[in-house]
Amino acid sequence: MKFPRIFSWVAACLIVLGTCFSGYALAAAPAIATPAGLSLAEVKITGNEFILIQNNTGATINDLSSYWLYDFNNTNPLATGVGSSTQQLPSASINSGQTILLSASGGSTCGAAVVAKLSISLTDSGGYLEIVKQSISGGSLVQTAGDNVSWSSGSASGVIKSVPSSTSDPNNAYYRYQSGALAFAWQKADQDSSDSCQLDVAASSASTGNLNQLGSGGPEPPAEILAASVQSSGIPSDDIGLAPPLITELLANPTGTGNDSTDEFVEIYNSNNQAFDLSGFTIEVGLTTKHDYTFDDGSAIPAKTFAAYYSSDTHLTLSNTGGQAWLLDPNGGIISQSDGYGSAKDGQSWALANGKWYWTSKPTPGAANIIAGSSSSSKSKTNTTPTVAGLSTGSGGLGSSGAGSSSASTQPAPIHPWTLAGVAAAALLYAGYEYRADLANHIYRLRRYFAARQSAGK
Repeated sequence: MKFPRIFSWVAACLIVLGTCFSGYALAAAPAIATPAGLSLAEVKITGNEFILIQNNTGATINDLSSYWLYDFNNTNPLATGVGSSTQQLPSASINSGQTILLSASGGSTCGAAVVAKLSISLTDSGGYLEIVKQSISGGSLVQTAGDNVSWSSGSASGVIKSVPSSTSDPNNAYYRYQSGALAFAWQKADQDSSDSCQLDVAASSASTGNLNQLGSGGPEPPAEILAASVQSSGIPSDDIGLAPPLITELLANPTGTGNDSTDEFVEIYNSNNQAFDLSGFTIEVGLTTKHDYTFDDGSAIPAKTFAAYYSSDTHLTLSNTGGQAWLLDPNGGIISQSDGYGSAKDGQSWALANGKWYWTSKPTPGAANIIAGSSSSSKSKTNTTPTVAGLSTGSGGLGSSGAGSSSASTQPAPIHPWTLAGVAAAALLYAGYEYRADLANHIYRLRRYFAARQSAGK
């Protein structure tokens, strides 16, 4: 018995359908978005915790210190025996669309407008976080509850459920997105291992398995050291209102031998229109073994200047097998840091350009960076994770672009599985009509075959 043409046709049709849709890209991850008001935009609950808050009021908030974070160690803050802690937001002004970054670990601004240390600790097993505004009315303290989020390590309670442990998923974080006209939900993401300012959203179970990256490239935004930080950090008074310097280049493995102790350097750039006083500031380098150099009183970087600090003066040792550099304020707060690097290439420097760090074959100590024969350690990025009280920068946020937007790659809308099923069904119906004579003949022969078998049995 020959294989009917209808089945051959259907098989070919299904092969064509598979070819057409096998490489079809599914929808991109949802963009970061927050509800109106001073709103929670991103949160990392386990490991190196951070909280990103966005001003979505539509107006400037002139004094953030009127807002507090209330943290509870239970998804229900009214439950019996619940413990709590509070943190006041920094005394600073923030425009609509800008963000505040609170981080426990330290790092760069990641595009936040105000950056400070996260002093409260989020409970891994479950908790409740709320923004509360405090004001005085008629001589009494008035507390107005604002945006909030709850979470748990289980699946029974909390807005965010099944939060993994730091051991099982050390980079786990969450960001806010708009899921309906008036609804906002939380999306699981991973803090990128090579760029802690970037959130990677794993593809859903129905997708291809690729990562959708959030965040946009670009240089470190300008920052402002607020006068309020002087009392706590001892920042020189001449630096108040200036942008903090940036680490822009490292040379860990100078060409040749015998010159590591003199020719290695860390370069810092002062973007201000006046000199920046480095008195009491510290350069720190290393990963497992740290080395540091503290600037003497009266040290300064001239305006709009790249300054290279050589190992012959600082006695800093940069490892050839992997390292990183930080710039600390007089109180130990991190105001700038490089990306970490792996094996240092002979004669090549680790340099910052347009928000990314590259190996370049043309070191430029004391001058603007030139990226030649480059390779980068990072994917699309903004800057690097946070900390430091009293810094103010441009708009944007950790893993975000501007006022809560996302630059995730644009992808076509997904094809629903029922749509594909409908197409296949239509193809089968058409094949049945087109080859109805062959099908009828095949059914007739099958009936005769079974009739003959029945007669033989009798």
